[in-house]
Amino acid sequence: MRRLRAVVVGAGPAGLATAALLRRAGLEVLLLERDPGGTAVARGTALTLWPNAFTALAAIGAAQAVRARSAPAAGLAMRTARGTTLQYLSPAVMEARCGGTGRALLRADLMAALRSLHPPGAVRHGAHCVGVRQERGTVAAVLADGTAAEADVLIGADGIRSRVRGALFGGDDLRYGGYAVARGVAHRAEPGHPALLTLGRGRQFGLFPLPDGRMYWFAAFAAPEGTAEAGPGCLAFLAERFGRWHAPIPQVLAATGAADVTVTDIHDRRPLRHWGRGAVTLVGDAAHPSAPAMGQGTCQALEDAVVLARCLAGADGPDDVPSALGAYTARRRRRAHGVTRQSRWTGRLGQWQAPVLCAVRDGLVRATPTAAQVRALRTMFAFDPT
Repeated sequence: MRRLRAVVVGAGPAGLATAALLRRAGLEVLLLERDPGGTAVARGTALTLWPNAFTALAAIGAAQAVRARSAPAAGLAMRTARGTTLQYLSPAVMEARCGGTGRALLRADLMAALRSLHPPGAVRHGAHCVGVRQERGTVAAVLADGTAAEADVLIGADGIRSRVRGALFGGDDLRYGGYAVARGVAHRAEPGHPALLTLGRGRQFGLFPLPDGRMYWFAAFAAPEGTAEAGPGCLAFLAERFGRWHAPIPQVLAATGAADVTVTDIHDRRPLRHWGRGAVTLVGDAAHPSAPAMGQGTCQALEDAVVLARCLAGADGPDDVPSALGAYTARRRRRAHGVTRQSRWTGRLGQWQAPVLCAVRDGLVRATPTAAQVRALRTMFAFDPT
């Protein structure tokens, strides 16, 4: 019996993880990436990974490499713009009761760790998928140059604006969240700093330690769609809005260069009832894009990769592929869509501007019992690959 053939569209974290696991499961894998030079997929600043991501990375075979490139946060905290602590969970509590704490690393370092799982030449760069074709028991990714990559199963790992998703379900359900997020890396060390979220009126600021004496930060602020931009004026814009917030926020912004900042509008999509059709399915942001408020986007994508590979590993041939993909969606949909809904609500909560509403929000956060916080985190961080 010949090996199942898989085409994975998109060589970001979701695609790299999925392709590595499928190849290990015995499938013949072709990984397509639109970027011709192989540099776009490593762009970006940094990101955070939580215990569920490391459970998935252990199954993928990259946990040790990612730990070596990342830095742990000293617990988890929420504060007001003036510095009043609303919540704090110590590293000991996080480790003992929540499964671990968060870790931050450069996106390029995560990409390097995942690329190391692949043989040389495993990614076909400059392969721009523009559509999907299913016929006579095969599926194909239709490419912009007029060619097609045929396989027994096709996996869309091509992000929030997925062409594979668009081919299956249309692409008119993108929702703007009403705010933008600037992300940056500061050349400033803050030893013993927790993973921090600071809430203000219509604004949020997050801080996470990175290796080598740096800090990853993000700033969320209300903005009309398409108006927020990176560039020389971005840091001045942020200093005007966050420069009087508690330390070390102003100092972190001052230690950041303009080239180390990215700005993106925040979008998500309404949850899908089905993630695929026939021999086609989706993973990561292509399947369930969410706002970044929970820091779970990459974590959930890695979970997808593990579950999808396990489901396909049990397929005896092409005829088994649709049922294997259905089993994958059934196992993943409820959890991933719960993150999408919670992230959308949390992002909107952070954009409240009325003083009375902000006071009520802060009071509710402060009054939440530690036991309730721990239960919520334990649920989010619990991922069983089996």
